[in-house]
Amino acid sequence: MGALDSVLSEVGNQFGMSTSSVGSLLSGLLSVITQQEGGLGAFLDRFRRAGLGNIVSSWLTGEAKSVSSDTVENVLGRDTITNIASKAGLSFGAAASAIAYMLPRLVQRLAPGGTIPSHLPADVMSYVTGPTAAIASGARQAAYAAEAAVERSGFRRYLWPLLALVAIIILLGIWLARRGSGFDVAEQVRLASEQANAALAALKPGFSASDLVNALNLYVVNFPTSSADIPPDSAAFLDKVAVAMKAAPAGTVIEIDGNTDNTGDPSANMALSQQRANAIRDYLVQRGVDPSMLTTKGNGDSKPIASNDTEEGRFRNRRIEFVVVR
Repeated sequence: MGALDSVLSEVGNQFGMSTSSVGSLLSGLLSVITQQEGGLGAFLDRFRRAGLGNIVSSWLTGEAKSVSSDTVENVLGRDTITNIASKAGLSFGAAASAIAYMLPRLVQRLAPGGTIPSHLPADVMSYVTGPTAAIASGARQAAYAAEAAVERSGFRRYLWPLLALVAIIILLGIWLARRGSGFDVAEQVRLASEQANAALAALKPGFSASDLVNALNLYVVNFPTSSADIPPDSAAFLDKVAVAMKAAPAGTVIEIDGNTDNTGDPSANMALSQQRANAIRDYLVQRGVDPSMLTTKGNGDSKPIASNDTEEGRFRNRRIEFVVVR
């Protein structure tokens, strides 16, 4: 059974939701977690900062206290939940309630024994695949059901042919979904921009450097191919970033990391990622940010956060990340 299939089953049974809807909710929630600088640990810190430290501790110790949909909305933001709900084809209220129910169970499985991983394992990341996640999950459930039915009937000799047929149907469904769904880069950039702008606007006086980079890392600077020229439509957001950075705590140092996918020559990717990080730094310095506050680093394609085998994965790997140095 898949690592998170039991979570999908529990949520689906509790709310009477289809496998595809619950799979989309899970995929969206995992995307929010993985897009955080600091991953699951940083994601849980958002709940701690909201005064829910005891709740988070219960998730990590196995008690798994529940949390309300209103609390989830307050911590994650209405825009984030609206985005997830839209992709799942659910109302805001239904999505928020299901996410609230899902969270404790998800954290228990992501942090077994209370140990928070620095990166989510590959078997978990397989659920962060947009429309194909639900198909894959439904496929696994179909295979388990087929196996159980065969066992009950006693026709063991038909087991493997039947499972092979199920597998063929599954793979065909995934292939058709990938062909038909596509991956809309422009739409992803737009959604990221909305989330980042909302998070930046929500920063309260006295915010920490971590609060700042958590907001910044929601944004996507969609550089032109093989170019370090900052897209004109990113200027307005970077102007707001400069204002926020000038209000950051004294002594704050932030590293700007450039990352690419694995397309092309690795050495060229390394150089390009450094150039892009430098371009962001130069822009912010020109807008009045103290140069001593900013450092840069080009990682090339050495630090992927998703598979480079899909367009969506390559898109996620082509990124600028902001990291708190101190």
